[in-house]
Amino acid sequence: MQLRHLRYFVSIVDAGSFCRAAATIHVAQPALSQQIAGLEARLGATLLHRSARGVCPTRAGKAFYREAVSILERIEQLRGIIRSAEGEPEGSVGVGMSSTLAVSLAATLVGACRTALPKVTLRLVTGDFLRIRSLVESHSLDVCMVFEDTPTLGVSRKPLFRQRLYLVQPANTEDVAPCVSLEELAALPLVLPARPHMMRDALDRAFGVAGVLPNCVAEVDTLYSVLSLVKAGVASAIVPKGDFSDIPGHEALRPAVIDPPIHLTACLISSANMPLTSAAEAASALLVTQIEKHLSEARPFEWERVPIQSLSRGE
Repeated sequence: MQLRHLRYFVSIVDAGSFCRAAATIHVAQPALSQQIAGLEARLGATLLHRSARGVCPTRAGKAFYREAVSILERIEQLRGIIRSAEGEPEGSVGVGMSSTLAVSLAATLVGACRTALPKVTLRLVTGDFLRIRSLVESHSLDVCMVFEDTPTLGVSRKPLFRQRLYLVQPANTEDVAPCVSLEELAALPLVLPARPHMMRDALDRAFGVAGVLPNCVAEVDTLYSVLSLVKAGVASAIVPKGDFSDIPGHEALRPAVIDPPIHLTACLISSANMPLTSAAEAASALLVTQIEKHLSEARPFEWERVPIQSLSRGE
């Protein structure tokens, strides 16, 4: 198998047909078809569903496509990696963040990177760790800052701080109590994260221990979507954030403390099997610096520090 096979296959999937791919990469269609047929024979698997309307990847083809794209991206980055190793960090760095953390940190991180690492380009992806873990494992993302409380095989994790969960209710809610129990939470109409999701797992465990079932009226993925529904008066929500002053249009939302408290741990995540490039190491160090700065400026009740430990391999 050669790199051209990966490039041919990716081009075909992206184009949706052999004909369009052949025109794009300037390879005769019969030769392109022969190359992919040979690739499938060597792999012992059918990679493409062929029809009069074009082609689409099979299940095996989707897996092969994902890995091929990752390999080709790494090849494209080689020149920058070598230059970065010998001098100033440069290249593209994939950074993942939960949507909640991105609200507070994404803009400051990009701004700090432009100043401190002008030759590094950040590619930001938001999502819960359970949803972007495959991107870390396939090396499509270099480092992620997400809520992740369970050591996971194949990834390294660096605990950064603990974050308490809060109930947030519509601004027009009457008689908002400063503290609510799990039993009181279960009686409210709630917007919760869609499974699989780290925060949803933590909530399910807490409700299970309390012996109550939450009244989930909708499942939503991103913080902005959650807060929009709360602001519209649709339901209340549980979020890992107790201060909304940095989110325009949502300053009037009122958080309440949950008792007993439910915590998540914000961690820096990277692959345990692939060392970071110089650019990714520099971006990771910059991210930790920005986190420490944000922690020092945050409202005291919102954050709970944990020791900044060295990266530990997931067991």
